[in-house]
Amino acid sequence: MASIVARAIKFWLKTIIKPREVVEELKADPHKVLISFWITFLFAVLYSITALLLYLFQRPVEIPPWVPIAPEKYYLYQTFWTIPWGLATWIMISGISHLLAIAGKKDFYNYKFEDALAVCAIGFVVPWTIFTWLPETFLTPFFGLFWPFWIDMVRQSVFPVIWQTLLIAVGLMKTHNVFWFKGVAIGLLTVVVFFFMFLAFMR
Repeated sequence: MASIVARAIKFWLKTIIKPREVVEELKADPHKVLISFWITFLFAVLYSITALLLYLFQRPVEIPPWVPIAPEKYYLYQTFWTIPWGLATWIMISGISHLLAIAGKKDFYNYKFEDALAVCAIGFVVPWTIFTWLPETFLTPFFGLFWPFWIDMVRQSVFPVIWQTLLIAVGLMKTHNVFWFKGVAIGLLTVVVFFFMFLAFMR
């Protein structure tokens, strides 16, 4: 198990500089589903720790919660549902990606859902690690949102959106043989699903 976790971390980090190579290696890896699970699970664990830090430092929630939880305690509760949120989001965007990628293909049975799980694990986790988890873990708890609003919008709504879209598009081109335009469209849809999942539960 330790070796699987180590490989998951290796693929996680390697995707930052060599995404195409990672997709090819994962496609050929017999343990790709388990590796993809650990990439997503570890990311969710790290994000749950971030929520706990935000609670301990009494940082206010950025968006008022719709659930009947006191805003000052929201991050405490978020600590516990971040892991199921992360896994559910991963499985949801993987299912959508796989179904849309094989739609209209006569040889649809040749394409594997497992490959979509691998593509969406790195496509989902890597951009949001860089642009949300890192600043929200090492800056926000200690200093709050000290940067200008426009920087925060770019950080959350531009760079990770483009990166996730491209990672999933490139991944599906290699695993599901989709055209570039279709891959980008599917990648954008995964971002939309991610945002709905995020806005519903995360702050």
